[in-house]
Amino acid sequence: MGNITSLIVYLFVGLIGGLIGQKLKFPAGAMIGAMLAVIILKLTMKSEWELPKNIVFLLQILVGVMVGSTFHPSLLATFHKIIIPVVTSCVILVATGVLIAILFTKLGILDIGTGYLGTSPGAMTVLLVLGLENSVNTTVLTCFHLFRVIFVILTAPILLKFISHFQ
Repeated sequence: MGNITSLIVYLFVGLIGGLIGQKLKFPAGAMIGAMLAVIILKLTMKSEWELPKNIVFLLQILVGVMVGSTFHPSLLATFHKIIIPVVTSCVILVATGVLIAILFTKLGILDIGTGYLGTSPGAMTVLLVLGLENSVNTTVLTCFHLFRVIFVILTAPILLKFISHFQ
């Protein structure tokens, strides 16, 4: 298939998967359904096709706009109240990622860059761009973050219900 034909096929399959995920009321159903449908199609077709870089660039801009649109000036007033938990969380998560990356490297499982970016918290798209810019194994990096995103989305409703009892 050509790039345009492939793009149309993947968008159509993603749309169908997203609608099914939403209909089944999966957590983040549209996203997870679209992702799983495209993965299944790629496995079935043994396809190595990826979105063209200009489309990825456009999607990153759209995600940036989406995230940026959630900003409100009132957040600045809130930020000073939550600075300690935010910084503490970031330091602990990054330090844990560094330690796990070092462990995986010492065990000969991963190179240090892939291990660090794979275990780092953050948006999958941003970390994949960092991976491409730093010549890490982006296939492994994608696996780490894809599993993490799916795991968090599927376990969040259960864990939120459980930890709400500690309030």
